[in-house]
Amino acid sequence: MTLGYLQQLIILVKRLLVCYFVYLICRLAFFWGNIKYFSETTSLDLLRNCLLGLRFDTFSIFVGSSLFILLSLLPINLFYKLSYQKILKWLFIIPNSIFILTNCIDIGYFPYIKKRSSSDLFHQLAGQSDISRLLPHYLKENWWIVILYFLLVLILILGYSRIKLLKESDLKKQTKKQWLTIILVFIISSGLVVLGIRGGMQRIPIDIVNAGSMTKISEVPILLNTPFTLIKSIDHQTLQEYEFYNTSQLNSIYSPLHHFKSLKFKKENVVVIILESFSKEYTSLGGGKSLTPFLDSLMGQSLTFINGFSNGTKSIEGIPAILSSLPSLYENPFINSIYANNYQSSFATILSKEGYKTAFFHGGINGTMNFDDWSPLAGYEDYFGKNEYNNNSDFDGYWGIWDEPFLQYSVKKMSQFKEPFHSAIFTLSSHHPYFVPDKYKNKFPRGYLENSECIGYADYSLRQFFDSAKKTKWYNNTLFILTADHGSLSKNSFYNNPVGNLTIPILFFKPDNSLKKQNNFAFSQIDILPSALNYLGYNKPFFAFGNSYKDETNGHDYFYQNGTYFSYSDSIVFYFNQNKINAVYNFKQDSNLTKSIQNQYPKIDSIYTAKYRAFIQTYHHTLISNSGHAK
Repeated sequence: MTLGYLQQLIILVKRLLVCYFVYLICRLAFFWGNIKYFSETTSLDLLRNCLLGLRFDTFSIFVGSSLFILLSLLPINLFYKLSYQKILKWLFIIPNSIFILTNCIDIGYFPYIKKRSSSDLFHQLAGQSDISRLLPHYLKENWWIVILYFLLVLILILGYSRIKLLKESDLKKQTKKQWLTIILVFIISSGLVVLGIRGGMQRIPIDIVNAGSMTKISEVPILLNTPFTLIKSIDHQTLQEYEFYNTSQLNSIYSPLHHFKSLKFKKENVVVIILESFSKEYTSLGGGKSLTPFLDSLMGQSLTFINGFSNGTKSIEGIPAILSSLPSLYENPFINSIYANNYQSSFATILSKEGYKTAFFHGGINGTMNFDDWSPLAGYEDYFGKNEYNNNSDFDGYWGIWDEPFLQYSVKKMSQFKEPFHSAIFTLSSHHPYFVPDKYKNKFPRGYLENSECIGYADYSLRQFFDSAKKTKWYNNTLFILTADHGSLSKNSFYNNPVGNLTIPILFFKPDNSLKKQNNFAFSQIDILPSALNYLGYNKPFFAFGNSYKDETNGHDYFYQNGTYFSYSDSIVFYFNQNKINAVYNFKQDSNLTKSIQNQYPKIDSIYTAKYRAFIQTYHHTLISNSGHAK
């Protein structure tokens, strides 16, 4: 091989190394910017993740620089021309600057979703008509990340510019033997690029799921990079059919079909109130100082699930889980997936057939997270959002209408409904950015978290809602279900890990206190629908992925994040990676999840593996075949 083509390859490698250096800084900044979420990560762990992360960085760098790499590899004399070098420079700088931007965004966004962003981020941004108001606040709050981003782009440009070309080589003067060598090297180099994009020589190209088997589950976000998860999750448009069990075996382990045929249906109103970003930690159940005095008082009179879990970390995941018993157990939330048009056995579709009026209330700007488009797919007859509220004087300037006035509006609207009715009400004022109306500033406790005051305001708004509802004719004939869409901020190591971060309040309240009881079993959002129908005595067959709290098979929660599936019981969490147990923790005895007890109780491991595989086989088949209904 000639010296000219060799130096061409050396220049390419040096330029790519600049990109690797920038990715290293991104990973370290991500870690230090979110260090409270990685309290168990040592310096050696960080070093290991940086080294193992090179495999994922290679994918992102090679994909982002693919055209640049191709043009840099071509054995042509144009490589040494000034105009050609200018083209190469911008083909390197522009795409890599965009990829680096996504890494920087996740430094500030990670505390809210507890994972690297996936392709649903694009759907959420496209559906946010209020992004122009939210973006300035995000930039102000994360000013140092903005500065970091521009410094990283500057490093990218200066690092690239400092790599000088050597003496120009005339490839036209090469002998046939030299040309054969050059072509062979070109083919080998191109093959290495393809190998880098595949992530190795394994049968299946590297994917998000591989990260779970390479490092500790809690450290997967450190190992990955955001361009990788964004690109790879775009490919996750369809689910894979599993065949762990035949039909008879499957039905003996798990079935989503329910039929309380011996019961008598009582047509009570059903109001589901979903509290934005309400962690169990903020309540009297959390073991610390409560921020929710009214919700606490309500829990003392309710059927309260003290081991309540969410099935996701985002609103767009929580709403279908609560109202349709539909978890989002893959990269894309159900609402943004290709299965969003599937039939849903929801509160609305089931109760509307029994003569119920149905409505979805959310004070957010219409179009937020596509809830106004999703609600009719879930069977809701009416949608009431910011447009329907039609009074901008109560607009919070970011998300929508303040909780207090919008909840009062909901009471008035429901008083106009003919009974029986079902309403789903989703609050918003406890969402980031954390503000309260001016007249309530300094009224609520300012705890050690930046959202403390907002939680207090949301709890106060809830109290006002019930004070107004008590005066209506429909109040005493209503089952109230209160829960959260997901957890939120915490400085507690337990409430930041994959168990504590999902713990939320869930309660069923009847004004006559007839449901007053505590339930100790694991109970998740997908269990709410079948439990409510069981309480109502609904006696027709229906479909739901969850189970009633009265069902002997209850006590399980399922959650997906970063290629890992989690299965919860009242005290144990199982991590499944590539459909095999990867770790097991007793979070009641080991709240920080530091010591895996996998293989210590093989019979229990086997039982939960069977339950998980039956569940995930059913879940995938249901979404693929659109069979989520009782026949």
